[in-house]
This record gives sequence, structure tokens and C-alpha cells, in this order.
Amino acid sequence: MVKLDYKTNNLRWGLSGIEFKNWKNYSFTLGYLSNPAHYNNLNPGSFYANISLHIEKNNKQGAWGKEGRIHYYGELSDLKVFFDDLYNCSSNGTGRITQRINSNGYILSLVDDYNFERQEYMGYTTVDVFPPKDKNNIENYLRGYLLNGGMTTTQIQNCIDFFNSGYKVNF
Repeated sequence: MVKLDYKTNNLRWGLSGIEFKNWKNYSFTLGYLSNPAHYNNLNPGSFYANISLHIEKNNKQGAWGKEGRIHYYGELSDLKVFFDDLYNCSSNGTGRITQRINSNGYILSLVDDYNFERQEYMGYTTVDVFPPKDKNNIENYLRGYLLNGGMTTTQIQNCIDFFNSGYKVNF
């Protein structure tokens, strides 16, 4: 379900996940995540490939459960300026990962609501998540969800403009 608040209250870790301040931030972030050129695991070595999405099947290793994650590889200042909602719920990464954003609900929404694709690998417990090939399908789903949410045509177009800005951004 498309919404602004993807926080959950885990009995072990407490409240965690992504909460977007507004539909502008939501749409911009969705646009960014919809562009395959932004994916580090699709474009290794590219200066503009600063993210990867994963579902870690930690439950298969005896941990609490599955964990949806966004790994961010870029400059921390860019995350803070362009994606402050992600920055506000992020934690330090390890190795090449600058920050890590945990949010099961948001990653599942990308898969269920926008048809982001899961890529499983034999013998591994981590599943990579990638945007579908056709950006227009994601944009059309977003438009439909916003219309069903009662937004005006102008409000919807503003969100679509932010979606397209996020898709095109390179830093």
C-alpha cells in the first residue's frame, strides 16, 4: 500500500523504517529509485550509481526476520540534502556503504505496488531488488495511487514532476 509512513514497531528493536514528510519527497525518492543508472550493483564503478536495494533473509540465519534495506554509497552530504527523509532514518554503513536505510514496508511496497523485481541468487540469503524496465509503468502507478488518494490534478502533476526530477538527478 502506498503511503508516507513505512515505520514499524519491532518488538526487539523498537520503531524503525522510513517516514516521508510529504508526497514531494516520496515522489522524488521513488523517481530516483526507479532509474537503473543509479544502481551500484547494475553499474559498478559508475560515479552516479549510489544505491542498491536488498531484502536480507536474516530469518534463515536465526535472526528476527527479513530486512528490507537501501544501501547508499554516495556522499553523506548529498543524502542529507536530496533525501532528508532517508537520511533521518539511516544508520552508518560498513565497507563501501556510506549509510544503510532499513524499511521492510517500503521495500515491499516497491515490489508489490510498483513491480520492482527481486533477483535471487543460488546459495545466497540476500535478494537484490531492481526497478522494472519501463519507467512509465511506475509513473502511471504513482499517478493512479495519488488520484485514488484524493489529490487534485495539479497536486498529482507536481508529484509527477518531482518523480521525473528524481529519476534524472545525477550526483
